[in-house]
Amino acid sequence: MQSGQITKGLRPDWEPLVAFVGREVVGSFAWKFVLELDDGVAVHAYRNIATNGFLLLSADGRAFVYREAERYEELPPGMALEAAFDGWEDARPRPRDPDAVRALLERHRAPASDAPA
Repeated sequence: MQSGQITKGLRPDWEPLVAFVGREVVGSFAWKFVLELDDGVAVHAYRNIATNGFLLLSADGRAFVYREAERYEELPPGMALEAAFDGWEDARPRPRDPDAVRALLERHRAPASDAPA
């Protein structure tokens, strides 16, 4: 677990999100802020428009979750996606491409042994 502070980042960086979820799903999110972890890594916060769940992503593809008192813990990608999309099928507005969201979540639910090499 690391500590982190929100910085005054004013320019959204969409690349970590595009790399993590793909272009088809990016429209489900709004960029909110950037924070800097105690090891110097920049982490961008993206809010799911429908569920209000957050994805906290570093440029190197790692996902984090806020715990308490400015503490952040690294999460496996599937857990981060499940948290950000929790309840999405009943939330409004619906994603533009619900099939792309389902496919993304399924890819990350697949056991590692089933993943392509």
